[in-house]
Amino acid sequence: MTHSAAPALALETRQLVKEFRGFRATNDVSLQIQQGEIHAIIGPNGAGKTTLFNLLSGFLRPTSGEVRLFGERIDRLPPHQIVRRGLSRSFQISSVFQSLSVRGNLLVALQSVTRLPHQFWTPLSRLETLGAQADQILAEVGLESAQSRLAADLSHGEKRQLEIGISLTQRPKVLLLDEPTSGMGSEGVARVIGLVRQVAQGRTVVLVEHNMSVVSELADRITVLQYGQVLTSGPYSEIQRDPRVIEAYLGEEAHA
Repeated sequence: MTHSAAPALALETRQLVKEFRGFRATNDVSLQIQQGEIHAIIGPNGAGKTTLFNLLSGFLRPTSGEVRLFGERIDRLPPHQIVRRGLSRSFQISSVFQSLSVRGNLLVALQSVTRLPHQFWTPLSRLETLGAQADQILAEVGLESAQSRLAADLSHGEKRQLEIGISLTQRPKVLLLDEPTSGMGSEGVARVIGLVRQVAQGRTVVLVEHNMSVVSELADRITVLQYGQVLTSGPYSEIQRDPRVIEAYLGEEAHA
């Protein structure tokens, strides 16, 4: 009798705890995120979603527990070493260089994965050796026509596209997206849904998202957090019918 192999894990947490002066922002969180899936983290405000993202990406160290990336323990590594191992993230608050062009932002980000950052006064012509990679990312995130515009002049949605593009310069195998549709109208939301589908090709994507229509469109599986703990995990079809989730988070939206 043959047994099918369990899906390989891209990202895993084991009994992850983060305390701030005795308050447990995450409490015994154990997650298993499979390679190649789009996995959504949802929950009410204060559920511990941002703390969890900061733990996954190395911006916080856990009080106890483990974070593993492709089986390697990473919870004691600084963020830049975690990036080099294949995990990159975008932030809820805009984090682009406003005074640079769209393409310039990507070129600066691309040089961080070469030896160029260690050389002072690197001429822009040297950065142009990275131009082909920048052009590929511009196409991937749909910003070819905006490449010469200053980042400061982009719309909110276009800045989100650029931030995701900057994340892609690190060639991530796992991409964390923090509230990618926050503050957007329906047109921007639709654009980001398409963009996430695009960048998820050949990658694992983990997103924190409040918009349940976005979650239902994108997520293969969902983890619901409440009071820093995992309430439940599963596909949207199960999550939306779970009485505990309806009470904690979805409310009337689940019945719409």
